[in-house]
Amino acid sequence: MNNIYIYDGGFISFISLVVELLKRKIVPDDIKLADSYEIGLFDKEVFLKVESGKQNIELIKKKLSKEALYCIYNVFLSNNKNKEMIIYDFLINYFKYNNKVFGMIRIASVNESIKISKYVREETHKLKGFLRFKKMKNNFYYGEISPTNNVIGFLSNHFRKRLKEDCWIIKDTNRGIYAIYDKKKVIYLTNNEVISLNLESSDSEELIEDLWKTFHKTVAIASRENRRCQQNFMPKKYWKNMLEMEDEIWKK
Repeated sequence: MNNIYIYDGGFISFISLVVELLKRKIVPDDIKLADSYEIGLFDKEVFLKVESGKQNIELIKKKLSKEALYCIYNVFLSNNKNKEMIIYDFLINYFKYNNKVFGMIRIASVNESIKISKYVREETHKLKGFLRFKKMKNNFYYGEISPTNNVIGFLSNHFRKRLKEDCWIIKDTNRGIYAIYDKKKVIYLTNNEVISLNLESSDSEELIEDLWKTFHKTVAIASRENRRCQQNFMPKKYWKNMLEMEDEIWKK
């Protein structure tokens, strides 16, 4: 029988469970978010009572370097199906070797954590440049992203500093999450929590979009076109949310 330990929330809930498992020296067969997986015939769900989430987070902050904490947080935000167990095993090794663990890439969980964390950072960096905002009639700026990983929080922190004098909304279409900024704070809502949003483009938006498309075509040099190189820097999976690439989507 496989013991599947269940957590019911975000990063704090997950870390609280992992800390409890480590304290009790329990080795789980797997760790999963409630309602996000199919239970197998030989699986047993285990709900472990844990202490205060804040206490466990503070404990982890004291025990881990900033580099290690940032690494496991990135892994948690990834779309990797085994991320929970990767983090669990990474922490076991970190508590043995401290920050030296980052040089021990022969340890599978360490190697995977480093690679996954880098992938999440790179996607965040790309989307800072690929996100396109449109001005709405309600004076909000609205943009959509469809990231592989759950990076909307990182992007919100970035644009909260860059566009602090404007109201804006970023939607993660893959997860149905909205980040809404009102010049004071960012709040996060799901599709089920959003009752009504006035997402009708402003009167000037169509003109601005046409100008941007014209500019993009004008600066392009046809004789130096390199599709493979272009897609290395601008992967096709992001094109559907980029105004200047709308015409390219339908090309083979």
